Amino acid sequence: MLPFFYTFYKFGKSTWKALKDPEFEAIGTLAIVMLGIGTLTYHGLEGWGWIDSLYFSVVTLATVGYGDFAPHTEAGRLFTI
Repeated sequence: MLPFFYTFYKFGKSTWKALKDPEFEAIGTLAIVMLGIGTLTYHGLEGWGWIDSLYFSVVTLATVGYGDFAPHTEAGRLFTI
């Protein structure tokens, strides 16, 4: 059981260290801004709920592409491109 908690301790320590790195901060900020813009755009153009819009933005940004959501309007498709 102790190795399990030690792994989480090391993960937390590494994450905290990474958050102080200026390059990681810039990439994290860019990712948050892109997710915000995507969420607002899909909510407005496609009429999806906030959670669905955020979900689609995360799946698209992560290049996973599950295929359970897809934009149906021309503007939404152009934005996705």
